[in-house]
This record gives sequence, C-alpha cells and structure tokens, in this order.
Amino acid sequence: MASDRRRDSRSWDWDSPQCRAQLDEVFFRRHDYIQAGSTEHREFWAFFDRFQRFKTRKEMSGSGAKEDRRAPGEVRAPRQPEILRTRQSGDLRLPPGSAALPGLHQRQSFGKLAKLRREQKNLPIFQYRDRIVELVRQSPVLVVAGDTGCGKSTQVPQYLLAAGFNHIACTQPRRIACISLAKRVSFESLNQYGSKVGYQIRFETTKTPSTKLLFLTEGLLLRQIQQDRSLSQYQVLIVDEVHERHLHCDFLLGVLRSLLAETPELRLILMSATINIKLFSDYFSGAPVLQVPGRLFPIQVLYQPIPPDEQPSRSEKLDPRPYLRILQGIDQRYPPEERGDLLIFLSGVQEISTVQEACQVLATHTRRWIVLPLHSTLSLAQQDKVFDISPPGVRKCIISTNIAETSVTIDGVRFVVDSGKVKEMSFDPKAKMQRLQEFWISRASSEQRKGRAGRTGPGVCYRLYAESDYDAFAPYPVPEIHRVALDSLILQMKSMSLGDPLSFVFIDPPPAASIQTAVNYLKEQGALDSRSDLTSIGSLLAQLPVDVVIGKIVHTKPCWSFIVSYILKSLKVLHIQ
Repeated sequence: MASDRRRDSRSWDWDSPQCRAQLDEVFFRRHDYIQAGSTEHREFWAFFDRFQRFKTRKEMSGSGAKEDRRAPGEVRAPRQPEILRTRQSGDLRLPPGSAALPGLHQRQSFGKLAKLRREQKNLPIFQYRDRIVELVRQSPVLVVAGDTGCGKSTQVPQYLLAAGFNHIACTQPRRIACISLAKRVSFESLNQYGSKVGYQIRFETTKTPSTKLLFLTEGLLLRQIQQDRSLSQYQVLIVDEVHERHLHCDFLLGVLRSLLAETPELRLILMSATINIKLFSDYFSGAPVLQVPGRLFPIQVLYQPIPPDEQPSRSEKLDPRPYLRILQGIDQRYPPEERGDLLIFLSGVQEISTVQEACQVLATHTRRWIVLPLHSTLSLAQQDKVFDISPPGVRKCIISTNIAETSVTIDGVRFVVDSGKVKEMSFDPKAKMQRLQEFWISRASSEQRKGRAGRTGPGVCYRLYAESDYDAFAPYPVPEIHRVALDSLILQMKSMSLGDPLSFVFIDPPPAASIQTAVNYLKEQGALDSRSDLTSIGSLLAQLPVDVVIGKIVHTKPCWSFIVSYILKSLKVLHIQ
C-alpha cells in the first residue's frame, strides 16, 4: 500500500482540468512574466500536448510485447533531470544533453520555484508592488528610498514588466552590478536562457531586438542620449544607486530633467538606500517619494580603533595586524559549523593586496578561510569567485573596495570589517592634475557597510575607528562633480547642445571656477573656439571615451594612435570600465 501511494504521488493526470489549473496557479499567475491566457501560455500547452503524444508513441513503439501496466488515462510526467546549482544568484541549470520546455526555458522542480516565489513575497517591497506601478503611471518621476535588503533593485523592474512596460532601462554605476542583476532578474522571471532581460557594458552586451529590460551603466546611457536625444527606445528609465553621486550620475539626472519636459510620456524612477530624499524630490519639482523599510537582522557594532603603533604612515604599507586579529577572534568565538563569511572594506587595490597576503598565510595554516579580493580591475571571472559557496567548516574572507557597499550583494556575509577609508579622485586646480587620495567615508556609507552583515541573519560589524570619528563623518559623500576635473563633462555637454555649462541646472552645481577652468583648458587644446563653441576636433574628441589629451594623440599622431589602440584593447581584455 505504501509503495502504491508513493507511485500515485508521482503520477499526474495531465489531461485533468484540476491538474492544469494547479500548474497555471504555480507558473502563470497575474504578476508572473507569462500570464494565463496570453499567447505564450497557449503555446506552452499546445507544445505540452504534442510532447505527451510523442512520448506516448515512443513508449508504445519501444515496449513491443511488454505489457503497459499504467491505468487507463494515466500519463506519467517526463523524468525530472538532475538540477545543478551554480554560484551566481542561485540559478538552476540542466545537465548537458537534457531538453528544456519552451516557454519555461528549463525544467524546474515545483518546490524550488515555490520557494523562490515565497522569498519574493517576503521581501518588504512586495507589499508596495501595486503602489509603485500606480505612481509610475501617474507621475513622470518617482523616488524610491528603499533600505538595504528590501529588494528594490531586483523586484521593481519585474513589477514594471508584469504591468506591461516593454522597454525598460535600468542604470547601475558599475558593470559588475549590471551583469549580476541581469542574471538574477532573468532567473526570477523564468527567462534565464532567453533574451528579454539583458545587460550592456563597455565592450560587452547581451542586448537583442527582443530585449525588454536592459541593465546598463550610466555612461552608456549618456552615449545613447547623444545619438537619440529623445530616448524613444525606452518607456521607463530606472537610475539605481543615485546616492553614490558619481559624475555621470549627476550629469545624467540633469539631462533627464530637461528631457522629461520634452517627452512627457517618458517615466523616470530614482532608487537608493541612503538617498537625500528632499534634495532629489525638490530637484524634480516635488516628485512623489515612496519609502520602503529594509529587512535587516540585528547587527552588533564593535568599535576597535587601530593602535598608534599600527597606524600606517605615508611611506609605509598598511599594517595587516588589526585585520588578522579579527580573523583569529572569529575562529575562537564562533565554531566552524556556524556558517558566516567575512567582508573587509579597504580603500584601494594596494591595501587589498597587503591584507590578502597576510590573511592567506593564516588561511593556509588554519585551513578555515578562503581569501578572495574584489575590486574593479579584476576580470569578471575573478570577481565572480566571491559568489562561490565555501565548503562546510570554511569561511570566505572577501577583501573589497567600496564596490561591495551597494553595487554587489554577496549572500552569506555575517561579519563586516569597516576600515572607514575610501580612495577618491580629487583635482588640484593649481597643478591641473587629478590625484587618487584617501578620505574618511560618510556616515551614510558607514551604515551601508554595516548593513552588509545583516542581510541573511544576525551579524557583527567591526569598525576600525572610534565612535567619535563616526560622529564627525559627513552625513553624505561629497559629490564627484565637486572633486574632479570637468573637461570631459563640458565637452560632452557641448556635443549634446546643452548650452552654456554655467547655466545648466545641476542637482548640486559645481563651483563656477571649476567650470571656467575646464572651458579655458578646452580652448587651449583646440576643442572649443573663442566663442566657446565646439570645433571639428572637439566634435571628434567628444565621441572618444578617453581623456582629451589622449584623444588628441589618437587624432594627430598615427604612431601614437597604434599605441593607444593597443592600450584600449588591453583594457578590453581586463574588462576595465
């Protein structure tokens, strides 16, 4: 009897309306990518009927004189292939040689898909789904201030797709975020092997004519605006992580502000976790604001200032001892069977290399750690290693720049070490040179770093500075437009016919002296004439994604053009953006 019940539980009457209704309820709900009653839905069941007829004929021809012991009308489901889990965003892949069902693109077990849907419903932003779609339809601009872990980056684009918006662009400040989000959204929308969700970064794209949702960098969207001033190819633009205040982001917001006045049918969504709500809302004429609470577990904050004898000087490398003590403390306080990885925030690549080398020695000795670096100059394959699941009893130690603050979400992080430092570009107007300098982070960035420890469970944040230092931090980061040379920005503004740069309405205007310095420099280089209009050389330089001086070398020196071309090809190999 028990064996009969097990056999019956594995048998499905595919011709039964109740069975098909149950499948429709699981796979083709109102908010899913493929909805019941749609063309794709009918095509799926038409294919499935043909597949069942083919399977029946094959079994009858292969059985020969063997007796068919199935009950009349009973059709067994095709054998479920083994499902392999890959590291990036938990996507489900079929073994080589197995076939996938068209429309679903893969054979997923009901249990795994149901778990995914439950996780989506448990996200804090799920209860705001209908409200988001309603506000997008009603208002040209929407500001979504969602705390860390609410699910805004992955779910909002899916809500818009389900609501019928077919041409959506979502910008990210970093290329690794474009790729990881595109993969995750493709998986969740059951389009893992399709082309309706894609990404576009410098030197690489998965965009096709059928792409409905595109993740791309802010710089590439600006290039598209140069070619199509109205951005007629998009219905909705999502600018994510606007709190980082990159040069391209601030300029993009200014361009979109004027573009919205010319194309009222275009919709714009601004998203961030630590956004200055009033600043962005007022900039877009009182745009509505939707605040979404996060889903953070309790995080214990421990202030552990670095002793004076371990403070690095200008001529010395970073001392790794404070970081080694934390790894040793975790080994002593938490048993190996308690899972939880460590994320260390450092200011630059050199500091990462120093700490990585010291931690690797400890990892080799204890065999309890896997040490992985994470920064923008690594290849995509190297960056992807941080998403691997470590073996039982072994923790990952990920040593990263601020790329892991918001752009990259690594599941399983329980411990965070915040050095309190970040390296940013700064411009010296007297020397007319840009320098990469180390600065203290802002309180908003500090909270973002702390939040990385509380996404999947209770965590611990070690701050290697005093609480008084934290209280002295600026509330938000200094916008990049206030720190760097504006030569390339002014050149791009001139090529887009945006008028006088001094009269352009930035969200946080740079000093007029910085703009005038950039204009004078472009005149000296021959990119602008005496009336500050674009010259023929300036038009060419505006199309090149390089510095003005390098662009002139490419234009005027054939031999140097070959050298620069070689450098650009090398950058392509390194996937540097």
